[in-house]
Amino acid sequence: MDAPKPVETPARRNPMLADTEPTDEELHLVMCEARDVALQRKLASEGWMREQMENALREAKAQMRTYGG
Repeated sequence: MDAPKPVETPARRNPMLADTEPTDEELHLVMCEARDVALQRKLASEGWMREQMENALREAKAQMRTYGG
């Protein structure tokens, strides 16, 4: 009977394979990237909300001057 052939492992693993578990380093990288994107979106959202509030305040003040409030 022939001896089993050694399993060849690639020098770099393929994270897209279904049976591949992510390493701690990969999880850390993904979480850091997700945090950075979330913070960017939060800042953009807060800036948009601030702009909307300033516009609403400006419009309210203009209406008060127009209608004698």
